[in-house]
Amino acid sequence: MAKQRHLKNAPITEALIDIHVAPQPGLTFDLLKESITAADFGYYEKSPIATGQFEFKVTSDGQQPETTARSAQIGLRMHSHDEKFVAQCRLSGFTLSRMQPYDGWENLIEESKRLWAIYSERLSPARVLRLATRFINNLQLPMQMGDSYKTYLHKLVDVPDGAPQAVASFFQRFELVDVENTSHVNLTIALRESPPSPPVPVILDVDAFRLVDLSPTDSQLWEVLEHLRKLKNETFFGALTEKAAELYE
Repeated sequence: MAKQRHLKNAPITEALIDIHVAPQPGLTFDLLKESITAADFGYYEKSPIATGQFEFKVTSDGQQPETTARSAQIGLRMHSHDEKFVAQCRLSGFTLSRMQPYDGWENLIEESKRLWAIYSERLSPARVLRLATRFINNLQLPMQMGDSYKTYLHKLVDVPDGAPQAVASFFQRFELVDVENTSHVNLTIALRESPPSPPVPVILDVDAFRLVDLSPTDSQLWEVLEHLRKLKNETFFGALTEKAAELYE
């Protein structure tokens, strides 16, 4: 595993903070839209967020099956004018994403606090139920076809000896539990398609979360997120070899 430290050129493509809530009774998309506008955030409105439902029903008389499709708007997606931040205000919660270039946890958390204050004041969620921070990394590995991924990825399940060694794609996912702190981490390492020449783009996705039951104004909310960030860092560096970390210093 790699030593934990600040990586000047970290391969982060998206870093986000997510706060899942129990909404106030009777909250609708129309009320959400009336209560929060992009101007409140200093952002501009990009698009509504919708959810879809598809139903397939087999009839008893053996006729053509019945299908129905429904969609509903559940939130708003807003972008900062420099396109560095994307905010989602949903009936079920709030998410803030920092896009490339990532410029540090402090800026992400401070912007999240600013926007969460607006969201929680205007929509008055009943409780906070889940907190998460997720970092999606795009590793660009200087590998040739047939090289072992274990050079850069610590404890990755490798190709069996005797089998062809050239890897076209792979997907490895762990659902991990921090028993002491009742937190969870979903760790995904994946290669969609190996290119004919370097670099090889490997996705390293670390999603750390905890189920909670907190007041929207409880300062413990931010303490939990700080812990989840620590857990994320431990997982990220634990998944890399020192040689991989050196690529991003």
